[in-house]
Amino acid sequence: MNLDKALQAFIEESRELLLAMEDALLTLETAPGDADAINAVFRAMHTIKGTAGLFAFDRIVSFTHVAESVMDRVRAGEVAVDDRLIALLLACKDHLATLLDGVAAGEETLAPDQATVGAD
Repeated sequence: MNLDKALQAFIEESRELLLAMEDALLTLETAPGDADAINAVFRAMHTIKGTAGLFAFDRIVSFTHVAESVMDRVRAGEVAVDDRLIALLLACKDHLATLLDGVAAGEETLAPDQATVGAD
């Protein structure tokens, strides 16, 4: 298997998943209990995390793990979907897009300001 092709497939699939995540989050703005939308957000994070792990993109894995855990709690009914959560998850999507752009550009490390985004 050509690693470059696999990496490109990861980047493309992750970008598609982020678009699907955004669509699902916009659905949740008007239908906060929409199980399909909730599952779509969870699935996007879960898939990106798992595939990033195959490439040892530890920062992406760590970041998506947190978002995935939040969505798991939403799915369990422990956390309610509200405007604050949607805004937070949209910001997570944007940060992941930035991390993917770095991977696509061949950047092995993050700029200092990017390395700490989302750490709180």
